[in-house]
Amino acid sequence: MDKVQFSVGHITFFYQLTPEQQKLASLTETTTLDLSEWPQFSEQFTSAIQSAIPDELKLPTEKQLNYARRIATDLKVELPEGYQDSALICLAFFAEHKPAHDRMLAIYKGIKGNLLG
Repeated sequence: MDKVQFSVGHITFFYQLTPEQQKLASLTETTTLDLSEWPQFSEQFTSAIQSAIPDELKLPTEKQLNYARRIATDLKVELPEGYQDSALICLAFFAEHKPAHDRMLAIYKGIKGNLLG
């Protein structure tokens, strides 16, 4: 055994074992390891899958969804249709409304500073 290969969806992952890993693997007994117990694996695995998704199909992150909702609430504007299913729709929403939201926040912080100061 000199490589590890597995597929998820349309993605095939491949890893070439180092000579040391090959030697160690030849000494092992049959066992099962739960990769979900390795947080670093889960994070990197998710990142690898996300990088294989074309931009037009990417889902928004929770952070993007929360930011879009915050902007909509603060500016009293409607969220765009499909924002929950498209990172591109969220990014377009940010491009359109972030400048006004930033100005509103700056004014709010100025008023809050004057009231407390």
